[in-house]
Amino acid sequence: MRDTLSPEQIASYERDGFLSPIPVFPRDEVQRLRDYFEAFEQRFGGIEKAVGRRTDLHLLTDWGFDVVTDSRIVGPVTSILGPDVLLWSMNWFIKEPDNTKFVSFHQDANYWGLEPHDVATAWVALSDAGVSTGPMEFIPGSHRGELYEQHNTFENDNLLSRGQTIEADLPIKDCVMTPLAAGEMSLHHVRAVHRSGPNRSADRRIGMVLRFCATHVRQTKGADTATLVAGEDRFGHFELMQRPNAEFGEHEMAIHAEAVMRQGKMIMRDEPKTDTIERQQE
Repeated sequence: MRDTLSPEQIASYERDGFLSPIPVFPRDEVQRLRDYFEAFEQRFGGIEKAVGRRTDLHLLTDWGFDVVTDSRIVGPVTSILGPDVLLWSMNWFIKEPDNTKFVSFHQDANYWGLEPHDVATAWVALSDAGVSTGPMEFIPGSHRGELYEQHNTFENDNLLSRGQTIEADLPIKDCVMTPLAAGEMSLHHVRAVHRSGPNRSADRRIGMVLRFCATHVRQTKGADTATLVAGEDRFGHFELMQRPNAEFGEHEMAIHAEAVMRQGKMIMRDEPKTDTIERQQE
């Protein structure tokens, strides 16, 4: 496993707006990460009760911080975003077995508030994310096109924060499905149009979602936090978060709660979309 992308992989990402699959963790290591995550869920009362605490677990756990700074993930990201990189958030997209949950067509750039759009998501599979699990699907080249209007549905089965969906006439016939084995990841651009279907398999589909940006990127919706994972931050657009001194410590829980609250406000706050000359930096 290499810690940087090849020129061919970089060209593929720049052309399509996504790259998949990328090997990251061997089977025994990814199983250990899944065990850590599911132990966290049990610590806080099980799957449903833990949902509100699982964002930004790197601020609460050593294993989480180790993952978000792991060179096998960060290295490929720096190949795309440059040497100076922040982690904006660590989140989870989980579909329980034989489930109706789905993700509608959307573009992350429409509601995150991060500009310019030098932003990439690493989607790391902690369980097999094969065809029957509803893996992610992308429209190639859509990151180089327009920002589409998105309609907020707040639909119960939609895993997105607003149930947001693109209602424009998309070239769905060009859509590419990107199944992953446990331990593999994909990378996608913040403007890439993507979706995923229901999980019809007998196992949980556990996706650890790491959202990275170049250090010159700023949050346009207000004060926000991030974690420096590569290089140096010469801009100071975000309050930088550090490794926890004590797992689930009182101080760490307070810092975590504040960071998650800020991020939630950023995502849910409506702002006019922008489509400026800064796109040339993508």
